[in-house]
Amino acid sequence: MDLRQLAEEYSESAARLARGLEKIRRQLATARGEDALALEKREEVMTLELADLRNLARYLREYYA
Repeated sequence: MDLRQLAEEYSESAARLARGLEKIRRQLATARGEDALALEKREEVMTLELADLRNLARYLREYYA
């Protein structure tokens, strides 16, 4: 596997995570109490993870550029 293929895998993972994050945000719109707090924590972690995945994918794509 070369870096471009690895970058593509990270991009695909980022896309899946983004879809999951959208689901969490839709649930947050109606959640209350402890459920809302748990969803907010998941949203925060997933947002950071998404940024990491996107940055790493970009870095790997541009490594040889």
